[in-house]
Amino acid sequence: MISEAAPVLAMEVSQRNGGVALRCLDGSVVVHRLTSTARGGDALMPAIEELMQKADVAPAQLTGIGVSIGPGGFTGLRIGIAAAKMLSWSLGIPLVAVPSALLAASADREAGTPMAVAVSGKGETCWLSLVEGEPGDRRLMSGDAGGQLVDSTGFRSMIQHAACLLADEHLPESMADHGLPTRTPDFDPSALLILTEKHLARGEVVDPLNLTPLYPRLPEAVLLWDARESG
Repeated sequence: MISEAAPVLAMEVSQRNGGVALRCLDGSVVVHRLTSTARGGDALMPAIEELMQKADVAPAQLTGIGVSIGPGGFTGLRIGIAAAKMLSWSLGIPLVAVPSALLAASADREAGTPMAVAVSGKGETCWLSLVEGEPGDRRLMSGDAGGQLVDSTGFRSMIQHAACLLADEHLPESMADHGLPTRTPDFDPSALLILTEKHLARGEVVDPLNLTPLYPRLPEAVLLWDARESG
């Protein structure tokens, strides 16, 4: 892990509840939680500013930024990723992209892996990821972004490989009778901060100009545009 005295910022606004976390100059961590009613574009940047003022950290002192990239809510993802790209590019500091499923699994301190992490999709679908590893060392099992959009059939096929499930109350009803121990995911910004620092220490960063979100489904506007272009 990089030095505790190196300020690092992490922001999670891909889900209904998240927030921002900051590693301070003295090595401590300060967190500002954002709820589903306070995570929009008019809340994120003021929360970051307030956090940095509280910690007496100037933007020029930041050594890295981490952001959760989804799957998650369309608006939250756009806001979080736009803010992360802007800060990384304007300050000239490295940027780390963390899939939201890996964040949820890393924030979960219970044993029991592999674990499945479900993020609600549209209708009777969800984005399902499989995560392995012990607490403090979680990693996605798949080699890509980790997970796929599944219906109830695909869901039951994938969870055969899992020992537990992280899912909230929005899991589709057709997937409710799965038989796995289930816990509610916590998309904890302080867990995102720790993941960000680990990625920075390994040099696992992304070009801010190439950073894209993982949507659980394509936005309707994109689907309409593609349909019009193909027509």
